[in-house]
Amino acid sequence: MLHTSESVRNRTKEGRKAVFMVLLMLTSLMVSLVPTVSASHITQYAVQRDPAHLTVGDLNCDGHNDILSVSVMGHYITALYNDGFGNFADRQDVFISNNASQRAGFVDTANSVDAEIADIDGDGVNDIVYYQENIRFVGETFVRPGNLTTMWGECSERVNQWDNTEITVTNPYHLGMEVGDINDDGDDDIVLLTTDATGSNQYIQIYRGPDPSLLTNQQSIPVPLTNGLYVETRLGHWGETVQGGGIPGGLGDCEDLDIWLLRTPPYN
Repeated sequence: MLHTSESVRNRTKEGRKAVFMVLLMLTSLMVSLVPTVSASHITQYAVQRDPAHLTVGDLNCDGHNDILSVSVMGHYITALYNDGFGNFADRQDVFISNNASQRAGFVDTANSVDAEIADIDGDGVNDIVYYQENIRFVGETFVRPGNLTTMWGECSERVNQWDNTEITVTNPYHLGMEVGDINDDGDDDIVLLTTDATGSNQYIQIYRGPDPSLLTNQQSIPVPLTNGLYVETRLGHWGETVQGGGIPGGLGDCEDLDIWLLRTPPYN
């Protein structure tokens, strides 16, 4: 076995340390030359107060998805237009209070709680559907009905210029809203999940396109509350074999849209 003196061993250790330091410095230099990579890019855009729900869809027929926001306890809904590069600086607020005056106050709060973008009338242009609860105030002896409003899309106009149709909803408390073509006629339909003013009765309310305001296009289905409260709804296809045209029935086969409900336990 080769034996070396202590001084030689010390010099060897110092040499190894020097080589290690050089390698560490070179590694640090190479790492510093690697460009910084960000996992995400966040841009914030201002909308009206307390945005509770967002939906996306093409609002100006340019092929790019825009953003629509509702405002809890506010007077407006807000559209953010996509410039084609993922920027949404172009903003349009739409006044929706039942008091037509721009000086509408707190007692005129619309309280828009939900909105969807869909082609309700089947003209190939997206429309806006939004629901407002309308706030009940201390001292009032009645519960204000809600409003379900469809704004009819026009490619050449801003959303604040669109015509609209308003439906009064007597079961005012909103729990969920979905849009989809439930009867396979080419027009999107509206499905609302609501409770009445007493909070003891719950309903699935259906408003079919192309004109949801017609009584013949409306249907209300009571939902029993014996097993709990339904708090959210979704439309989707279960995958079963069906005959007919979905709700409310029809001729021919279809891939129907089923209604899914999220249930919470009953109150104590």
